[in-house]
Amino acid sequence: MTVDLPAALTPALAAVGIWVAAASDRVATGIVPGLVAALAAVVADAVWRRRGKRWHDAPVILALLPALAAGLWAAVGGTLLHVHRGEAGRLLLELGPGLALTGLATTLISYHGRHRPEQA
Repeated sequence: MTVDLPAALTPALAAVGIWVAAASDRVATGIVPGLVAALAAVVADAVWRRRGKRWHDAPVILALLPALAAGLWAAVGGTLLHVHRGEAGRLLLELGPGLALTGLATTLISYHGRHRPEQA
């Protein structure tokens, strides 16, 4: 049995989103972005599967954009809103998880944006 990329990365994206929401004590810079990222991952995967796992599927890409934005906000929101954390706290609760959300969402978007290879 082969595992496609979304089947592997969607649970990871949702898990990191839930971890961001659970680990943060800040609604605007942790809880909301984490929940948005997790929800967007699950919704995008459901849309993709319901539509027959299409190539270059624009609705799935659009469904993943909130996860990308949430990851970016989780990474920089605390700095922009002057949330007071130590360096270790900022790294463990904002930058690291935010970059993980951004990277996972970007990889899923690029997968769903691929085109069918030309048939020889």
